[in-house]
Amino acid sequence: MNKNGIKWGPFTLRIPFIHTKLLTAEFLQGLVISGATALAAAPVGMALGLSLDEAIAACFIASFLITSSPIIFGEPMAAGWITPALPLVIGFFMTKGMFNGVYQVETFHYMSAMAIEFTLLVLILGITGIGKLIVEKVPNGLKSGIILGAALAAFYQIFFSDFERYIGNAPVSMISALLICTITTFSEPFKRLAQNNKILALIGSLGLLPGFIVAAIVGYITGEISWSIEWGLAVPAVGDVYSQTSPLSIGFPPTEMYLEVLPLVIIGYLLLFGDFVTGIEVIKEGQEKRPDEIIDIDINRSHNSVGIRNAIGAIVNPFFPTQGALWTGVHVVVIERWKQGKEAMDSLFDGIHSYYLMGIPFLFFVVPFIDVMEPLMIVALGVTLILTGLACSYIAMSLATKNSEKAVSLVTAVLIAFGGEYMWLGILIGLLLSYALVDNKDIENG
Repeated sequence: MNKNGIKWGPFTLRIPFIHTKLLTAEFLQGLVISGATALAAAPVGMALGLSLDEAIAACFIASFLITSSPIIFGEPMAAGWITPALPLVIGFFMTKGMFNGVYQVETFHYMSAMAIEFTLLVLILGITGIGKLIVEKVPNGLKSGIILGAALAAFYQIFFSDFERYIGNAPVSMISALLICTITTFSEPFKRLAQNNKILALIGSLGLLPGFIVAAIVGYITGEISWSIEWGLAVPAVGDVYSQTSPLSIGFPPTEMYLEVLPLVIIGYLLLFGDFVTGIEVIKEGQEKRPDEIIDIDINRSHNSVGIRNAIGAIVNPFFPTQGALWTGVHVVVIERWKQGKEAMDSLFDGIHSYYLMGIPFLFFVVPFIDVMEPLMIVALGVTLILTGLACSYIAMSLATKNSEKAVSLVTAVLIAFGGEYMWLGILIGLLLSYALVDNKDIENG
């Protein structure tokens, strides 16, 4: 099997089944987990005014672009959303009264402004190399506050502002899914037991899937969830989504919208860079066990890959922040198996390609799969937001080590999470407080 692929510019095209081979275990996991998790964005699309069919088509477009990262661009990371930005984006639209299921052209003008501005920022900072310099100079208290703000926004939406949507309609199912997914993802006792128990290890490796299965069973027993399943195939309504959301169809947003969403775009980039760092460090750690396959890591190429994918998304269906660099859970699972040697996984790209269904998210064409997943979509979104909130919380707390940094972090987080259109004040005040409260020498070393 030729692992080298076809070079085009700084990128490498690896054609499935020619340059990479199918691995059954990763393929079966991705078959369910990738499809189910991707559909977590459907409730967001519907809340923004898309129909169910259009929201599913939007998920299909996002998934297709994500799979292009390792396959067309040759990135050695399992790509995903910039998930921590999602609760902030949702919060932004809620404060605008645009997260109510009613379609408005202005909603997707805002979304276009986010996607276009983010694309330009990523490409410019990536090509010039300025991005790395900027992120390295951001004070730890401000970094912590931005990430903690995403956590607060997620918790507030689930348990307060949008409680009925996420929990009120199916409380037993949602709480069951949250408990299972939280334990399998974060519980140290569970991970310790899984080291010596193959069944628990298998459950832990399946990501969100065990939680979804439990939610489905419990929901069916309690009557919270029911299904109406039809058989057949269907083509995602990509054309309808394009006509409803693309700036080439509805027009480009006015200048003031670009200014209004700039704080979200900046936050999105800072979170994206954090994903770059995380993904690269996981690969480097695994590389020590696999000197036989040298993984080419290039942060500028990664910037350009994300930028191009966002540019295509902005033209077809702007859906910020679904085009990021890393799906941490999948990335770690694949790297762990890659570390076991050539017998387990000949090439890292074999594992990533297989997990991403060899580049074709074909489950979106299967009507029964969509019917089965429809009542679980809101559960998937709720679980995604809560797990994002938990992960962001401990990352934010680890970044702020001094009391002064913790104070800056809390003030910044509250202003970002609840500031609405004045979110930019959170960034500005957090930056000013970093210089007013924290020792300048600490900032320079941070």
